Amino acid sequence: MKRPLCFLAILVTVAAFFLNIFKQSNVYEQSPVADKSHVELVGKVHNKECKKDFNGDDIFVIYLIPIGLENRDFEMVQCYLDPSKTLIPSIGEYVKVKGKVKTFSHPTNPGEFDSYLYYSTLKISYRITEAFVLETGGKKSLYKESLFQVKLFLESVLDMILPSQDASIMKAMLLGDRAFIDEETRDMYKNSGIMHTLAVSGLHISIIGMGLYRLLMALMEAASDFFHDKLPGRKRVISPYILWKTLPTVIAILVMYSYGIMCGMGSSSFRAICMFVIRLLAPIAGRTYDVLSALSVAAILLLIDQPLYLYNSGFLFSFGAVVGISVIKPALLPIASYTKDRIRFVDDRERNMGIALATDYALKLLDALCTGIAIMLATLPVYAMFYYTYPLHSIFLNLLVIPLMTILMLAGILAMLLGAIIPFLGYFPGFFVSGILYFFKVISSVETVNGSFTWYMGHSENYQVVLYIVMIVGFLVISNVILCEKEIRIGGKAFKLSLKKLDALRLIIVAAGIFVLTFRTSPELEINMIDVGQGDGIVISCQGKHMLIDGGSTSKKNVGKYQIIPFLKYKGIGRLDAVVLTHEDLDHLSGILEVMDDMEKGGMKIEKLILPEVSEDSRKEAYRQLEDRAKNLSIPVLYINKGEGFTLGNAHFTCLNPKIGMSTQSANAYSTVLFMEYQKKILDKKDSRSRFTALFTGDVEENGLEYVKHVMAADPEKYKDLSLLKVAHHGSQYTTDEEFLKMTSPDAALISCGKDNSYGHPHKELLDRLKRYGVNIYRTDIGGEISVAIDKNKITIEQYLK
Repeated sequence: MKRPLCFLAILVTVAAFFLNIFKQSNVYEQSPVADKSHVELVGKVHNKECKKDFNGDDIFVIYLIPIGLENRDFEMVQCYLDPSKTLIPSIGEYVKVKGKVKTFSHPTNPGEFDSYLYYSTLKISYRITEAFVLETGGKKSLYKESLFQVKLFLESVLDMILPSQDASIMKAMLLGDRAFIDEETRDMYKNSGIMHTLAVSGLHISIIGMGLYRLLMALMEAASDFFHDKLPGRKRVISPYILWKTLPTVIAILVMYSYGIMCGMGSSSFRAICMFVIRLLAPIAGRTYDVLSALSVAAILLLIDQPLYLYNSGFLFSFGAVVGISVIKPALLPIASYTKDRIRFVDDRERNMGIALATDYALKLLDALCTGIAIMLATLPVYAMFYYTYPLHSIFLNLLVIPLMTILMLAGILAMLLGAIIPFLGYFPGFFVSGILYFFKVISSVETVNGSFTWYMGHSENYQVVLYIVMIVGFLVISNVILCEKEIRIGGKAFKLSLKKLDALRLIIVAAGIFVLTFRTSPELEINMIDVGQGDGIVISCQGKHMLIDGGSTSKKNVGKYQIIPFLKYKGIGRLDAVVLTHEDLDHLSGILEVMDDMEKGGMKIEKLILPEVSEDSRKEAYRQLEDRAKNLSIPVLYINKGEGFTLGNAHFTCLNPKIGMSTQSANAYSTVLFMEYQKKILDKKDSRSRFTALFTGDVEENGLEYVKHVMAADPEKYKDLSLLKVAHHGSQYTTDEEFLKMTSPDAALISCGKDNSYGHPHKELLDRLKRYGVNIYRTDIGGEISVAIDKNKITIEQYLK
């Protein structure tokens, strides 16, 4: 069997996949300690690092293995040390710490980052904040602690010779420390598809490791020749084979292993170092180095150690990129362009110097383009399952970035080493580092490019990924087997195809695979109440049109960035046809401002903003802030009052509140109330089920609620037997009263509120009223995101936390 290690890696991957399914309940088990409780813990310092805290100050973080678990490091505790305490323990020491527990949360919305799963993959059980060391003891690990101090010293050199932003980027590229990169820079690299440059991976190992190995080989050869000349006619004490091969190999491996430990030994760096070790050992063992076999060894070791790596995007990206370059890239070039295993551009007899030079550049450009496309095809499922968007322009940006990375790395290493000896000398290569990073910033921060070429593909299900992989494998089989014979055999009969037809067939298979991976089916009408904590955020989609009603929270920070935008991306929504703000309270507004910030960077687009048309004195600071922000981004601002309406696909919305020019000091009172009507597509139009109605009430209460009841009383038949009610003000007892419920008689009610919120929402009195009227109640604090799908004669209501 060719490449048995590859077959074994596939078996291990399948075993890890099913093991994760069987142990899923353990992955999502409760934390061993209660959130926000205060604990004392004794353990061994496994590792430590320097990070930025929430205030931007430097802080030390240590990773403890509690007593009794020293031989298995999957129960580590992450401790953020109180910066006011000066005692920083060394790696390997035993310590007693005290602090406040912070458990890692599960996602409550589609698309939301699963911090619990992420830290479980890293074998971290929970976090202790505001921690301080009570006692220390035991022996420190001189090896690991020395590497940590070297890392801190090299980082200080980068801080000294480079501007702060450039230094933070080079710390990530050279030392694997991303803690100091600001959010804006991180997002810029991520949205441009060049985030891979910030990870310690194969490029670092090839430059540093192979550079060191070749240098040592040259020195060993020179030393051998020197002693041979000095001692003519004498037998050498050390054989040339051992002198030239073994010693440089051992030194290079030890140095690169230490470099990996210093950089944190993530999955990508482990993979690269493992492949580097096998590459050096293969000639000594008398074997030929094989990329896929070496990659398989790295995958086997990582998955045996932690099967949850299958859910880690960094692991999948790292291995996917190598598979793309090694397996998919060779099959990409059109077979029709080959003549006797080489591309034929012009007749050799017609080649002159100019044509030869142009041809060489064309070949290099084609090779680089094939590399980008191969990596895209290999990693597209990872984007579809974890990020839901793909930066199409990254294929072309990487044509500029990747060739410069070698120069950037060499200049960065030189600047760091020279700066460590004589700081002044480090400024010269540092100048080139800053120049290249500035170029990266220019090509990555073009908002128009990022917005125009970002593909919002949405989330792919597991079966879609499997089908995509099967079709890519089919593409490879045709490329590597059938094309060699120039014919297809079916039932013993041979069918010859022209090369152009085979190329067309391969292209169709790849296109079909991408279609299967990214195909989406949507109901006629979908209403999603996002779990934003104590706040509101509702997404409505109808016939390819999308609208957001409110978006904010007072219990979750950056709700737009971490809940609303990821949900929109998960659904494949890159443009909001309308954003409606019911009123200006922060728990309805904060996330909308973040969506606008994303739009400014070339992300999510907003076609128009709809605000309640109230009196000037009722429009407070937050209302004006949103109004001005929209105008600065050239977002049309519309104002709505009672009786006015608009459509979203086939859904029609009518405003019931506020009345035009309403004057009130209560923002809740003037909340925009929208009545939605949707005619479902069923055969019998007289069937009462053909009409779906919903009422979106914001936080309406007091005189606003009374006005809504007054409007509904004018046409009671229109508003009775409501299909869906968004309960006002997060379930406050002071709204949605008996009279209102008699007028609407809703079938289902949605309540958006934060878990264990300080207001006690939803109030018991309100819940009792709803139950008396037989209303089905759905709450985000219990079930997470709520999805209401209307498709023909079927209405489905599901909660994310089943």
